[in-house]
Amino acid sequence: MDSDRYRQRRKKSCKNGFSLRNPRQAVTLIGMPSARYRRLPLAAVASLLIFAVSAPAALAADGGASPGTTAPKPVKKPKPKYKVDPAAGGGSTPGQKTPAKPKKKPKAKPKPVKKPKVKPKKKPVSKPKVKPKPKPKPVSKPKPVAKPTGIFPVRGDHDFGGSGSRFGAGRSGHTHQGQDLSAAEGTPMVAPLAGTILYRGFQEDGAGYYLVLHANDNRDYVFMHLRKGSLKVTTGDRVARGERIAEVGNTGHSTGPHLHFEIWVGGWQSGGHPIDPLSQLKAWDRVS
Repeated sequence: MDSDRYRQRRKKSCKNGFSLRNPRQAVTLIGMPSARYRRLPLAAVASLLIFAVSAPAALAADGGASPGTTAPKPVKKPKPKYKVDPAAGGGSTPGQKTPAKPKKKPKAKPKPVKKPKVKPKKKPVSKPKVKPKPKPKPVSKPKPVAKPTGIFPVRGDHDFGGSGSRFGAGRSGHTHQGQDLSAAEGTPMVAPLAGTILYRGFQEDGAGYYLVLHANDNRDYVFMHLRKGSLKVTTGDRVARGERIAEVGNTGHSTGPHLHFEIWVGGWQSGGHPIDPLSQLKAWDRVS
């Protein structure tokens, strides 16, 4: 009987908008002093209490409310007026402000170290190379001219003759080895340099009467075609420069009065050789 009554009352409560599935209505049902709901039997009230206790836990487990209900809005907790310093051992008394923690300054990022600009090394300006002054070309020394230390051998009018009278001119069977000086027969002759009479002789088909003087300059001087009987010296005699030794003649193989004059280096007819005497004779002739 009680269960039939409970079913009938449940149907009526559902018609009036009451559902046991809604916990808010179940709580309201218990708390409201309505005569209508006080008439419920004790079994119904007990089931409502059990439902009211177990409903919140079930809702929390399911993660939501039953159909037809709206979830309660979350209650915002008021912010505390003062900051609580946990290190001080709890809260703060009214009127006493807890010093706020100093804000940590963000660590400043280290500025990138600028590499010092290395200035490019300036290339040393090369000084223009000064070209050394060219050394003056050595002046070619003129060929030594025979020093006029002697005396011209013919002491009178004379002539050097033509090309046939020169050193190296052709002769029958040989070449001319001296210089011919044309002069009048009997013209005095002197020693051009001091020295010693090396030879005195006579050659009928050649030199005629002749003398060879070995002078102090270590050269031999030869005089040919001398006048007969005019020789003043003999072999081995010492003579001085300018001393008279003979006269111009025309003896031996000769075509006219003249002096055949030779200069030998290294010994006359004894391993030496003759040289051209023309330059030496002209040098003596200028100063005599």
